[in-house]
Amino acid sequence: MGILLRVPSDRNRDRALDIFDKATEEAGEGKHSLTLGVTGMGGTAVEMFSFVQDDEGIAGCLTQLEEFCELLAIANTGVHPSGLVMRTIGDTHTVRGWVFKDGDPIPLNRAQAFNAYCTDPATGDIIPPDPDTEYADAPVIHI
Repeated sequence: MGILLRVPSDRNRDRALDIFDKATEEAGEGKHSLTLGVTGMGGTAVEMFSFVQDDEGIAGCLTQLEEFCELLAIANTGVHPSGLVMRTIGDTHTVRGWVFKDGDPIPLNRAQAFNAYCTDPATGDIIPPDPDTEYADAPVIHI
């Protein structure tokens, strides 16, 4: 048996697309990845969408996008603990994150993002960040 997750409504799917649009708008030009984790009964489902964005739009794998947005719709139900990470890839990688509360993405500040992604959840020990990685305040995503 797999991970049990709430089936999203059409409204959840529409809001997920709005969240996706706002997040990619905030990403700006360059190479990026969005990673989403949603915890349900039996484990955590994770989807990632890697994309390149320029003044002409976004380029990425359509299948990966569909799977990512479906999980984003599930996060948007507000039923499951969920978190979203955006990594901007360059000479220095920038990491920003959001936690979902009642289905809404709440931005993490730089310190919260560092703590969320550089702390071993089992032991509480600090995990060193990848070289050339900086943590930044996540922008507010208004829906």
